[in-house]
Amino acid sequence: MTRIAWAALLAVTSVLGAAPPAASEQAPVEFPQVPVPSQPKRSGLPAYVAMAAGVGLIAGSFPIATHANQTYDRYLATTDPGEIEHLYDETVAYDRLSSASLITGEVLIATGLYLRFLRRPAAGHASLIVGERRCALSWRF
Repeated sequence: MTRIAWAALLAVTSVLGAAPPAASEQAPVEFPQVPVPSQPKRSGLPAYVAMAAGVGLIAGSFPIATHANQTYDRYLATTDPGEIEHLYDETVAYDRLSSASLITGEVLIATGLYLRFLRRPAAGHASLIVGERRCALSWRF
């Protein structure tokens, strides 16, 4: 019988002793402060210049294409062989200029968007972070 009494006494003391202290008795636990790295400020001027030039080239391609279409219409209406050759060559030249202007404008807009929003700042290529109980090596290329 004494074994059962000792077991019961041990169970009661372990349950009462294992109870967590009241909320007012607990010491506050501070959260670790995580430093946020500051990003260096960089100018967005090259990106904005590239996008503005791209918009200008795209907008300029439409009047050039309109002139090529008008020249082609004159080419279709003329009967003089010398004039036909001249108008055809002019139509092809303006059409190619319009296409080049449109494509270059699109490339400049894409470049400006990349420079402004996607490109990471040029930091060191390799970095080593050593902390308490941890170590990290980062290599960017």
